[in-house]
Amino acid sequence: MQIRNKNEEKEGGTATMRKETGNSNRDGKEKRDMGITIARRSIVPWMAAVFLAALLLTPMIAGAATPAGTAIMNAATVNYQDTSANNYSAVSNTTTVTVISVFGVSLAPVPVDQSVPSNTVAYYAYILTNTGNDNNTYALSAASGAGGNSWTVTLYADDGAGGGTANDGIHQAGETTVTSSTGVLAGGATYRFFLAVTVPAGTANGQTDDSILTVNGASGGPEADTTDTVTTTAQAPALSVLKNVRNVTTSGTFDNTANAAPTQTLEYRVTVTNNGTVNATSVVLTDSDNANTTYVPGSMRIGPSNAYGGAGNLNPGDGNSDSAFPMPCNLAACGHGHVDGSGNVTAYLGNTANDGAAGPGGTLTTGQTIYVYFHVTVD
Repeated sequence: MQIRNKNEEKEGGTATMRKETGNSNRDGKEKRDMGITIARRSIVPWMAAVFLAALLLTPMIAGAATPAGTAIMNAATVNYQDTSANNYSAVSNTTTVTVISVFGVSLAPVPVDQSVPSNTVAYYAYILTNTGNDNNTYALSAASGAGGNSWTVTLYADDGAGGGTANDGIHQAGETTVTSSTGVLAGGATYRFFLAVTVPAGTANGQTDDSILTVNGASGGPEADTTDTVTTTAQAPALSVLKNVRNVTTSGTFDNTANAAPTQTLEYRVTVTNNGTVNATSVVLTDSDNANTTYVPGSMRIGPSNAYGGAGNLNPGDGNSDSAFPMPCNLAACGHGHVDGSGNVTAYLGNTANDGAAGPGGTLTTGQTIYVYFHVTVD
């Protein structure tokens, strides 16, 4: 009996199987064998296609670039026998390929932008790599970007000078060697250095400056040149001061203005907030007495509450050693007061503030608000 496979019918071929009368087991085995044969004919090409695709998609792992000037030489050999099984061989001519120079440069990874306090230096660590296959020397320069604050930019070698560790990417105090060149770098070699940006003292919080690093290879074209830009942001305390007044005698509310008659009492509230990104230190508030008012002794209050008698507001005293606050202050919103003979108010504010005519002022942390109150009478 002939059984024709559908696939083979399309190809015009046939598969022949002999049926053994009375032997059903053999008949079943042969049918299964035929099924295996048909499956192999359909699966094997598919597996080969998958293997070939995987081979093509597998990434090639590149080694180090072959140095320029290297001669790549090789020859082919053929081995054979004659009819008597004698061995022979023949060697081809030698071919020679000379590797030419390829130039390139990389700054990777590039440093991230920084925010640093005013009157400090931001150090950006760079790794320059000669990605070519020939020696090259790279010139280095840096400058403040157009439209910025023109902060000073300097390049220092990561040389470990002063007892530090060289090429660790961490600037140390002794690393003060100014650099403008990598010197000769072989292909694949690296050079480490720092771009230093000096933020001037007194720079306001949030001010920025762009610094541009330029690299130019002595050999090669644009492929041996590159640039990078970093942005430095100044961090500084930024204290806001708001003064309001109300007429206590008439139970008025706080505002910028008030009406009062002679002998009536006014209450002043001065709100001080650190809106900057770093702590403010040596905080001292002064408020001169008006010629038409007289300070009410013992009326000063300092604390975290926006109401005169609110929780945490304490009497800082009018002079030495009469304050309800500890000396020096160990609270975030506290202070000490001093009133001179003319009624001029001085408040030493913040943690660690001390008492006395000389203070000193304390620390007001980022986001901290402190209130200063005092009363005067209208003359």
